[in-house]
Amino acid sequence: MTMRPITITLTGLAAGSLVLAAVAIPYAAQSDPADDPATAPLPTFVDGASDPAKSVVVRADFASRTEATVADAAVSIERAHSHVGDPPIMHLVLEDGDGGVIDTLNAWSPLWVFTFGDTERLEVQESGSGSFIVPFSPELAGMRVVDVALDEEVLDVDLTGPIRDFCVANPDDPDCLEADLAVTAVSASGPLFTVVGDTAAVSVSSTVENLGPDGPVDAEATRSVTADPGLSVVPSDPTVTDVAGLAVGSPRDLDADYEIECTEPGTHDVTFRTEIAPELATVVDAEAANDALEETFSVDCAIPVKIDVQPGSTRNPVRLNGGDLPVGVLTTGAGEYGLPYAFDATKIVVSTVQFGSETALLSGIGVGESHGRLHPTDVVEPKKGDGDLDAMLHFAPRRDSLLPTDAEACVFGRFADGSGGTVAFLGCDVVDVR
Repeated sequence: MTMRPITITLTGLAAGSLVLAAVAIPYAAQSDPADDPATAPLPTFVDGASDPAKSVVVRADFASRTEATVADAAVSIERAHSHVGDPPIMHLVLEDGDGGVIDTLNAWSPLWVFTFGDTERLEVQESGSGSFIVPFSPELAGMRVVDVALDEEVLDVDLTGPIRDFCVANPDDPDCLEADLAVTAVSASGPLFTVVGDTAAVSVSSTVENLGPDGPVDAEATRSVTADPGLSVVPSDPTVTDVAGLAVGSPRDLDADYEIECTEPGTHDVTFRTEIAPELATVVDAEAANDALEETFSVDCAIPVKIDVQPGSTRNPVRLNGGDLPVGVLTTGAGEYGLPYAFDATKIVVSTVQFGSETALLSGIGVGESHGRLHPTDVVEPKKGDGDLDAMLHFAPRRDSLLPTDAEACVFGRFADGSGGTVAFLGCDVVDVR
């Protein structure tokens, strides 16, 4: 073993002070010159510009041990210090966008400080400010600060804003993506009308896309509905759907069904809206104008009325492709025949009237009044003629509007409501189709 002297020289020593002489420190001879500390190159340190590690810094103001507010939150291009060895005074619970826990770290409380007087001591202040520094993660969306001893949440920090701000300012960062998410279509389909008190199924289809440039990305689509008074919609609360791996050039269709109940007569609108947003804060969607789209669907709420096919007959025979079939539409008061609304049959707009099965009428298929006009008359009702004017109509049933298997036939149309508008009505009666 060879010996190499290492000399340590101390200057300015007073008389009687300790003097160090040259000391020879043995070391094992190196077989590879690169392993020789005397000749090995200096280590290369990664600077902040090229180090991909980042941290999230949250500065908080504490009014008390259990009350705190966020003063500031931002992403720092510096590696977070280790929390290994920190005492479990506070827990920093790091969460993703779905509330899943990414990690839980110990941390000092900003209220625990060292003071210096005659001696150094630890004190717990009533209020104060401090920073929490945690490692950056693309999945990071929030941080909860919990007082461990009290087992009480002190602060809930939404980190999506600061992380998105960082990615907007640093689009070339390897953790940041740019994707123009868009809702490109929303359409609704349902029956032509619904009777007050009944429900109708309305189907809504939405198309979402990733217009690039980066992808695939995970997104969240939120669908909501807003209805006019006179309609009740289920579900009424917004629904959120995960759209995983939305790739550029690969549109995704989202379908939803709603039950709509008419609670008041008339035409009422229901608006279906679809919005899309990135699931991760690190995905920047700079084009906000196409992030949402909506479709308005009109629901025609008809009042129920009383009709009498073949007045005076109880069997109500109907011959398909035969002659004209007489059908009486009765004028009634509210509550008569169990009907909720008063109805004046002489106000029917005859050009709107259609006859057929309810299924056919809901699809827009029916036959019109044969003469193009109504005939005011006091129809002999199932009970008796009541002395008021009803409407006698005539139809020539066809197989496209009524089938031999149908046991019921209906009249659909509109009547003048007295204010310049019209309201839909529907009445049905049993038939014997031949």
